[in-house]
Amino acid sequence: MQRIVRFGFGAMVLATHLTVSTTLAQQLPQQCVQLPQRTKVCPNLLYKRAPIDVPALNVTTGEILCICMADFQSLRIKAQSDLAKVEQMVELSHVAVKLNIGEDELIQLIRN
Repeated sequence: MQRIVRFGFGAMVLATHLTVSTTLAQQLPQQCVQLPQRTKVCPNLLYKRAPIDVPALNVTTGEILCICMADFQSLRIKAQSDLAKVEQMVELSHVAVKLNIGEDELIQLIRN
């Protein structure tokens, strides 16, 4: 009798897990924010809730967002030296243009 109860509970937990997993999978974005020239699988994906609305990416605040952090390695941490700040500003400008979003939006997405 105990085995039936345990199996019933286990089956219920498994069914609940599958339902939650299916729901989460349905919420995951179809595309990730990444550089257009990426041809290989991103080695460093980050899933998080969008801190802001980004109309150009069709993302609203609170939606789950996928970001290929490997593409934004040089922008993730604020530069310290003057030369590094200039290089980072140039890189930020280029990447924002490629993604067709504002520089401030991009910084908020990858740093917040």
